[in-house]
Amino acid sequence: MVRTFGLADRRSAPAVRGPLLDGPEFDVAGWRGRVVVINFWGSWCAPCRAEAPLLEAGYRATRELGVAFLGVDVSDTRDAARSFVADFGISYPSLFDPAGDIAPRFLVIPPRAVPVTVVLDRRHRVAIAVGRALRDGELVPAVRAVVAERF
Repeated sequence: MVRTFGLADRRSAPAVRGPLLDGPEFDVAGWRGRVVVINFWGSWCAPCRAEAPLLEAGYRATRELGVAFLGVDVSDTRDAARSFVADFGISYPSLFDPAGDIAPRFLVIPPRAVPVTVVLDRRHRVAIAVGRALRDGELVPAVRAVVAERF
């Protein structure tokens, strides 16, 4: 399932904040004004493992445009999540959300499914919601389109 929302149909994203895997509390609100890609994942999830290299490549391909990426690890242990990040060379931050409390706040995505990827526009409204594993070649063009939007 891929849902793309036109400018007039977008709703504000809910609060996305919590402890980072290896750090302090983090709040996406600090990235206001930037396009943000949020990926919900779990180390135990085979499709998450398959798409991890695509997300890292997408991050590297769009960071010069000011795009921010954030992972949200769900239903996991901190050690397993850290191993996943190390194994796949993930260089963007991830929140640790073992209870899976953040995803259900997004009313446009399956509340407990992974992987799920959400792209927020510069106003932190949901522009794109992908309720399945990403496919090769689809993330970067979609993110670039959101970056190119003028309000």
